[in-house]
Formats: sequence, structure tokens, C-alpha cells
Amino acid sequence: MNRKWLGIILVFVSNAVPVVGVVILGWRASEILVLYWIEVVVMIAGYSVAALFAKQPIVLEDRDFYIVGYSRREEIDEDRWDGASEPIDWSGNVLPDVVGSRLPPMYRRNFAVVGRSLAIVVFLAVLWAYLSNVVSNPVAALGSPAVILGSIAVCTSQLAELRREYFLPNTYESWSAYMTVEAAQRVVVFYIVLGVAVVPVTIIGLLLLGLLLEQALGGVVIPGSAGGAAGGELSVLAPVVVFAAGKAVVDWSRRSVGIRADAGGLAGWFTPENPHVQEWEQERH
Repeated sequence: MNRKWLGIILVFVSNAVPVVGVVILGWRASEILVLYWIEVVVMIAGYSVAALFAKQPIVLEDRDFYIVGYSRREEIDEDRWDGASEPIDWSGNVLPDVVGSRLPPMYRRNFAVVGRSLAIVVFLAVLWAYLSNVVSNPVAALGSPAVILGSIAVCTSQLAELRREYFLPNTYESWSAYMTVEAAQRVVVFYIVLGVAVVPVTIIGLLLLGLLLEQALGGVVIPGSAGGAAGGELSVLAPVVVFAAGKAVVDWSRRSVGIRADAGGLAGWFTPENPHVQEWEQERH
């Protein structure tokens, strides 16, 4: 129990650091938001590559979440997905033996799923355009030492999570490529909701609150009141605060349940549905 609370405290403290840095230490908000963007890109790429090793066939029936390129009316190729699939033996031709012997089997039928997953990059391009309008010169932030070091930390963290939650427990043997990609895209959808809905509502709410307080206090000067430069500051600070809080929720959920399928509660929303488990449970009952 002490470890659980310590983990929760560490999650929220670590995600509060960017907000404190922007408000007190003068960090550039553009650097923080670019780091969040890089984390999403690295996560999608990592889970897409991991999906190549998923063993189980895709099942689309009775799903509540559909990844990019799939829908409720999608019809999959039964010849490709029914039954077991022969793994690709590339170790002798492409990879050195010392590397190939350490990797699990890779399946050719998963390449189409991975290709569709990478279509999410189109969305990230749109998000980048939106980000460019919110913060000042995000392209320049890519060359910042803080962003470079942060990117290294993000890549290391994502690889460690995949190794711990996906490869070491042999999760790829019980998951399909669809489920593996779904684990990343559920987080992306959560960030979309934050960026499209929560951030604008937060900015508008803070501006209205500032105006109401100014009217209620009868002309008393309020530091950083709404309007003018303060409005610009809110448009920069609000995304950092919202995304920091959202990332804390994601980190907490993954720390508490990992990326296991069909977890419960709020944390369960970030884990993929496993139709194979549902079928096994129905047969058992």
C-alpha cells in the first residue's frame, strides 16, 4: 500500500514539474508542448512496431473502440486471419543471429494493421498546425537542449514500458496486432479530447472568471487579469496545465494496472479490449 501511494505521489509530482517550470522558472511553454507531442509520436511508433510480433488473429465483433482504418462495418480477410499464422524467418537474411535469437516471431499478416496505425501521423500533422497557432515558434523548440534531453528520456521510458508490460510477460502471444495498436491509440484519443475540448473550455472559463472577479471587486486591480497580455498568457499556460493533468491520469492508470486488457474503472479505458478472452470466458461458462 505504501508503494502504491508513493507511486501515485511520484506521478503527480513529476507531471506538476512542467507547470511549475513555466509559471515560476520561466520555461517556455512551447518546449513542454513539443515534448508531449514527441511522446505521442514515439508511443505510436513503438506500439506499431510491437504489433508486428502479435500472434493472435484480429476479432472486430462486439468492440466499443475502433482504431484508425477500421470500423464496425469493416470486413477482414478470413483467409488471412482465421487460424494460426506462420511467422517470418528473417533472422538468417536480415538480422544477425545474436539479435534474431532474442526476438519473438514476427507475422507478415500484421503489416497491414501497422500501416493503418501509422496513418495517425496525418492527425499529428494537423495537431502540429494547431500547436503552431497556440504557442510561439514550436519548430525552434525542437532544437532546445531541454527538448533533446526530454526526447531521450521519453524514448527510454516508452521502450522500458514495452519491454516490461509487453515483451517480458509474453503479452504478444495473447494479443492481436489490433489490440497492440489500440493500447496506444486510446491514449491518443484521450489527448485529442484534451486538446480540442478541454483546453478551449479552460481558457474561456479562466477569462470569464477574471472578468467576473473584476466586475465583482468594483475596479480593484487584479494581477494578471483577463484580457490583453493576460489572455495570451492563458492561451499558453492553459494547454500546459491541462496536458500535465491529463498525462498524470494516463501515467497513474498505466502504473496501477499496466497495459493488461479488460481492466476496470478509469484505468481500464486505457487498456485494449480482448475478444479472445471474452470468447474463452463464454466457452468456459
